Amino acid sequence: MQKTTRSSRVFQTVVMTLVLFSFITPSLAALSIRSQDPAHVAENVKVIADGTEFTVVTIDEITSKTAAEGDPLTFKVMEDFKVDGQTVIAKDAIVKGTVAQAKKAGMMGKGGTLGIRVESTMTVDGQKLKLRSTKGKEGDDKTGTTVALVVLFGPLGFLKKGKNAVIKPGTQIKVYTDEEKKVAIKG
Repeated sequence: MQKTTRSSRVFQTVVMTLVLFSFITPSLAALSIRSQDPAHVAENVKVIADGTEFTVVTIDEITSKTAAEGDPLTFKVMEDFKVDGQTVIAKDAIVKGTVAQAKKAGMMGKGGTLGIRVESTMTVDGQKLKLRSTKGKEGDDKTGTTVALVVLFGPLGFLKKGKNAVIKPGTQIKVYTDEEKKVAIKG
């Protein structure tokens, strides 16, 4: 009788081990798969400080002859912007802006004026980053700051027409971040 009880216990132990193993194995397999999933790759965070300078370039020609206040403008980031060796804003990322002011050239040698405003770009993790055109903040003005280009030619004659302000494609413009932003870097 003890032989039967002993083999029964061995059988129960084997069954219990198999049952426990069947619960543990799928959990371990799922954990292994999850750790290889790109969505679960560890991210580190880099901080772009407010007032950080980088360069954008114009894509199209902008001229006071054809531009009107409020017209949308598109620029691009000149080169990868990095924090601690990690790219937080990619080269050629689109930068949005608007025409802040535009006056055509006038008579009597009066030159045209053109003001542009940079507004935002995107970080490598898809966040919108607000921008401005000056290093320091100016009060609590929410309209942003403007980069102005004025072409003035002194009176060269009573009926001589002045020249329009023109910003050529590829013109470099220094811009500054208008907020602090935490950017997640995958890797």
